Amino acid sequence: MGAVDVSLCVASYRRPDGLVRLLHSLAALKVPEGVRVEAIVVDNDPASDPAAPPASGIELPGWPLRVLREPRRGVAHARNRAVAAARGHWIALLDDDGIVDESWLAAHWDCLGERECDGLFGPVLPRLQAPVDPWLDPLIRYAGRRYRTGRRVTDQGLRAGNALVRRALFRDGGFDPEFAHGGGEDVAFFRGRVARGAHFEWCDEAIVHQVVPVACHRLGWLVRRAFRSGCVEARVQRRLRRAPARPAATARAAADTALLLAAALASLSGGRGRAARGLLRAVAQAGQGWAHLGGICAEYRD
Repeated sequence: MGAVDVSLCVASYRRPDGLVRLLHSLAALKVPEGVRVEAIVVDNDPASDPAAPPASGIELPGWPLRVLREPRRGVAHARNRAVAAARGHWIALLDDDGIVDESWLAAHWDCLGERECDGLFGPVLPRLQAPVDPWLDPLIRYAGRRYRTGRRVTDQGLRAGNALVRRALFRDGGFDPEFAHGGGEDVAFFRGRVARGAHFEWCDEAIVHQVVPVACHRLGWLVRRAFRSGCVEARVQRRLRRAPARPAATARAAADTALLLAAALASLSGGRGRAARGLLRAVAQAGQGWAHLGGICAEYRD
């Protein structure tokens, strides 16, 4: 195969149905004229059958699909394997629980044609498989911040679920294996590149949907996600040397957790949804305190 413009890189672990959904959405992509595309899926399950790789039998129209294996467990290893195999000038990073809009790549490509930057990020919108609970569903649908197209992003929104970045960003290193089991390798990598002068912007028209299964429609799932998010934030801050000394950071996280828990209890009269939002903020602070103490949230370890 000749030169490639865009390599679509997907790290996958034991989500065969999700991966199939993602690949079917990629097959429906409206690829801009003249843009050469390839797709790379990295199977990160060492127990999977090499003779029956995930997504076997699926074909993408007009461009190749390669399925590779990465036996070292951890999303950072899988992403690095995909990037190392990529031949594109641009690397698109996606997760195996996503579904891309048919205009996703075209929207990113149009943005690249209008501005000079090192990469683009876009919204990842939760899509519930089915409504479950009127007070809990809005918390699950929360998609984080969105920005106007063209806005420079330096902190929030820098994640691998919807990214199109220059391959040159990986010349002197990839995703940090220290984040392999706890996640946050993408946040650490992109914020680190910003600190070294990389210029990233937002493309709000390039939409990816994240499928949230019914099994995740529980407050406990949201609590674990909030704790992990707080843990990741603190670990990234420490890696970039932006966190205060460990004792001060831990004490501050503990104090914030206590205040937010008190506020959550006080807001019970306003309904379960409002109280739950306060609880999740407190749990995120607790996750930061845990990380400042040296702990990790090993979400990606068996």
